Amino acid sequence: MNKFNLFWKTLLYTFIFIGIFNSALAKILEFNQDAKSISNYFSGIISFDNFDYKTSQVFFKKMDKNETKNEKYSSMHIQSLINLEKYQEAYKYSKKLEKMNQSNFNSNLFLGIYQFKSNNFAKAKNYFDRLKLKNNRNLVPEILQNSLSAWSKISNTQNQDDLNLLNFQNPAFENLTIIQKTFGNCFLKLDNTETEFMKVLNNDKLNFSRYHFFVSNYFYNNNNEKYATNLISSASEKFPSNLLINQFKKVLIGKEVNKNIFNCNNSTHIVAELFYILANVLSSQEDYKLSNFYINIAKFLNPKFKSYNALLAENFNNLEKHNHAKKIYEQMYENGTTYKWYAAKQIALIMNKKEESNSSKFLHQVYKTLDAGISETFDFANFLKSNENYEESINLYSKILLEIDQTNNLYPEILERRGMAYERSDKWKLGEKDLIESLRVKPKEPYVMNYLAYSWIEKNQNIEEALKMLREANDLKKNNGYITDSLGWALFKTKNFSEAKKYLQIAIMLMPRDPVINDHFADCLWMNDNKIQARYYWNNALEFDADDKLKKKIKRKILFGLENI
Repeated sequence: MNKFNLFWKTLLYTFIFIGIFNSALAKILEFNQDAKSISNYFSGIISFDNFDYKTSQVFFKKMDKNETKNEKYSSMHIQSLINLEKYQEAYKYSKKLEKMNQSNFNSNLFLGIYQFKSNNFAKAKNYFDRLKLKNNRNLVPEILQNSLSAWSKISNTQNQDDLNLLNFQNPAFENLTIIQKTFGNCFLKLDNTETEFMKVLNNDKLNFSRYHFFVSNYFYNNNNEKYATNLISSASEKFPSNLLINQFKKVLIGKEVNKNIFNCNNSTHIVAELFYILANVLSSQEDYKLSNFYINIAKFLNPKFKSYNALLAENFNNLEKHNHAKKIYEQMYENGTTYKWYAAKQIALIMNKKEESNSSKFLHQVYKTLDAGISETFDFANFLKSNENYEESINLYSKILLEIDQTNNLYPEILERRGMAYERSDKWKLGEKDLIESLRVKPKEPYVMNYLAYSWIEKNQNIEEALKMLREANDLKKNNGYITDSLGWALFKTKNFSEAKKYLQIAIMLMPRDPVINDHFADCLWMNDNKIQARYYWNNALEFDADDKLKKKIKRKILFGLENI
């Protein structure tokens, strides 16, 4: 939000406050009755809601002298301080509230966390016990309170029986129960720790891919580097896009220094991971305010676990706060080459969103600084292809294919991507060859089947074979808008307009804002003598970012219909 908009929004809030609710709200908030205090309050709220923590903290700090009893203000002030990593200030402010009998959920939470990190577990539990909320329907604070109270007691008593406090009845948090109890076994150094860790890795019901790092790290910390290396290498093949796993693999083979320090004998590290898990849950629910707050508490508890920044940057990216995200991604360069490459890709995508023309050049410069392997080269080739640098992407795909054989999992995927790049650079015969070869190596791959068959249809080749292939792809991948559209379009090309309409109608429901699907559906409506509706969908296609070539064709259709095109 720019300063101009912030000023007018603040002014509007101020007028509403003064003109309508002045006496009632002033009494509730216990402000000194002056316009400046009111303006600071609302400016702080607006900045906080806009995720501008630096500005919100400035306004909230100006309110300190008012010693307001407004819980919303004090809660947001604490969150702003913690999101700015001003932990000592957050502690002092929370203590101030406590002395004034004005504590709130966030102040008690952070006072408890502060004591927990200082190993004052009994004091921490007293604060955590205050977090119980009456009639609270949000499971996250409830689970958090129960977990923190349990860990305070476990850390204090070192009693195995207290692990039962980590049992949660709600099935939505089954994974959290398993993870915490497993870490609990490690913390108490129980004999069954290794067995419990392996149960986590072998759990087929829940996604514990991230925990391959923690198990490997456990063996590494216990001087079994060979087993740790084998375990993480296997995990890297199984989960090739997992940053935490791939970075630790480089650590274990001696290429880099570990920047993710974790020890399950340290309950502070375990509680930090608890906050990260809940932050991840909240992020998936688009509750970015609370997610950011919890990530920064995790960073306070374990500042040497640098991976936490990845989720924080992702949150800002999802919020389209690209400058905030970019700063965090740049900090991640220091976390190791895996994180550096990931962060650089994200920065390049941000540059694309901002329509900056040098994103490929930027990413190429970072690529050259790496000891790039197949994974990085494949990523860079995909980025170039997405940015229509087809020739350069083809060269990189070809380079990788010379280094691997058909048994490599990437082999058919690289053929698919190179085939697409060939097709889009008007080298169809080469593209067709790659796509067919990709399907030979890995048959029944619906997306490859769709791309090949749709290309045939657009080029009026192998229509019957394409139709058969698309029916099969549609059976393999139900309710995929692109595949359903391709099948409908193939039926249209064979003049089966009635059946085509059925599939294209499903496609438009699945992807109502896709300009090509709107155009296809409109063509089919026209041929089914639904001409008014056809023009409606052609107009829709123009609204949904159709490219210039498609726009030109659609405008002629709107004027003249299909018969005269």
